[in-house]
Amino acid sequence: MSEIKLDAYLFCRLKQLGIQSVFGVPGDYELALLDLVAENGLTWRGNPNELVASYAADAYGRVNGAAAFVSTFGPGELSAYCGVAGQYTEYVPAVHIIGYPGVSAMKAGAIMHHTLGDGKFTFCHEMTKHITVASAILDDPASAPAAIDKVLTAMMIESRPVYLGVPADLAHYPISSKNLQTPLNVTLPPDDTEVTEATVKEIRSLIDNAKSPILVIDGCTHRNRCVEEAHELQTLSGLPTFVTSMGKGTALEDLPNYGGVYAGAGTHAAIKDVVESADFVLWLGRYGSDFNTSEFTMNVAEDKIVDLQRFYATIAGRKVDQKMEYLLKALIENIQAKPLAQAKQVTWEPYPLRNLPAVGPLTQDFLWNALSKFFQPGDCIIGETGTSAFGLGDSYMPKGSFYFNQTIWGSIGYATGAIVGACQAIKEGSGGFKRGILVTGEGSLHLTAQAIADLLRYDLKPIIFILNNGGYTVERLIHGKTESYNDVAQWDYANMAKTFGPAFPSKYHGPIKTNEELVKLIESGAAREDCFQVVEVTLAPLDAPKSVLLTGAAIDEFNKQKTLPGA
Repeated sequence: MSEIKLDAYLFCRLKQLGIQSVFGVPGDYELALLDLVAENGLTWRGNPNELVASYAADAYGRVNGAAAFVSTFGPGELSAYCGVAGQYTEYVPAVHIIGYPGVSAMKAGAIMHHTLGDGKFTFCHEMTKHITVASAILDDPASAPAAIDKVLTAMMIESRPVYLGVPADLAHYPISSKNLQTPLNVTLPPDDTEVTEATVKEIRSLIDNAKSPILVIDGCTHRNRCVEEAHELQTLSGLPTFVTSMGKGTALEDLPNYGGVYAGAGTHAAIKDVVESADFVLWLGRYGSDFNTSEFTMNVAEDKIVDLQRFYATIAGRKVDQKMEYLLKALIENIQAKPLAQAKQVTWEPYPLRNLPAVGPLTQDFLWNALSKFFQPGDCIIGETGTSAFGLGDSYMPKGSFYFNQTIWGSIGYATGAIVGACQAIKEGSGGFKRGILVTGEGSLHLTAQAIADLLRYDLKPIIFILNNGGYTVERLIHGKTESYNDVAQWDYANMAKTFGPAFPSKYHGPIKTNEELVKLIESGAAREDCFQVVEVTLAPLDAPKSVLLTGAAIDEFNKQKTLPGA
């Protein structure tokens, strides 16, 4: 029987799933494991801390389709759990590999470092069960191949993170390699074709009988790997098409039926009117979180909505056992065979701030308008939680680009770690992308700025727009406009790259303080992808994207109308 080292088996499986790089932080319980990364054709991309590693794996998984990162038992894995929770919440397939103490030490209940000093080794594993869809501690070599295969299959089928613990004394233990000859089956189980046919017929009838049908593409469309199908449906149907904040970047914005971002009370008036007056809404990958709905202020009746999710669909609230991928393909075939009647054309401006004058001090609204001209096909763009994520809703995303943010989990600092993983996937050729672009506020940047060292030493060449406004803008607008707790330390961004990687090429542009300076920078083509680059833009502390102001005002009014339970 052919044999292979236990962790070599794991890394071979990762390679079969299209993973080329492994992120993480070395620790003594995992060093033997790390010896096998390069031996099995993978690239080690070590990070300054486990949180950055988990954020990098998150973005790598979104761009590449799957990801892996490694930490040591106890403090290492706990440091990564914020990132793992984000992966779970936003449907990112990533495997967290943990180097455990040796089997003999665990069986003996020895007092080991990185433990709670009680001889128990399950406390971290118990915690992670809330933020993973499958887990295993590989303490039995005979069952390890089946356990690895089961956990990785769950990761791909569910599109969520998983957990694998590897004892230090078993990393090089010989196990059977027989299973490696058969690729993992990670395709979704097929649907009942008769139910599919009946469901498509019902949806088609609803569209045909509606006077003002629309299409909304939400965040779980990309998380479920159905962007190509969504594009084909948008193109074929001709339906006025909208996105949410979480779904931004998943529609074809160059088509004449693209209508803009719908965000409830935070929506520009013309867009809001069209969506909320529609008599039928085909909603792909709906996600009803507070940020994605502007604090639950969306106003579309449930009986008008057909919602497609990864494993089911709902028609006016009635659940149907049909998967988004298969149902979309069947609906597309139906429309190809019998095209829809001419849909109502978009007659409003999906980017209402497009024609702002290029004069005076730089403003938030002008910034997002100008970035529309900066973004190119092949860009992978990440917006940080808060101001950046709201503002980028008003920026044009060209065909062939990809944009995302961490809408639901919303951990600030995520985007700086994430751009490491995104740029690594770009470097490997994933998705055909060419540039990695990060747009972040300085408050968020400060949390994970160590990631800049990785971007430099791995020659990942991102372009980073840093919004310098002296603190936390969204928090100021919610509460404490002049309070010191919303301030941050002032850094010298011009020398940031030289601090984190003095031996590597870098460029700094700024500080950009006026609309004219930003236009000049963009039109000059100075900010390219030839090395690590920072563009520092200076904004007024209380300036914010119009969508933020609209949302804030609406939430304030909404809250005033509510009474406490029992009042």
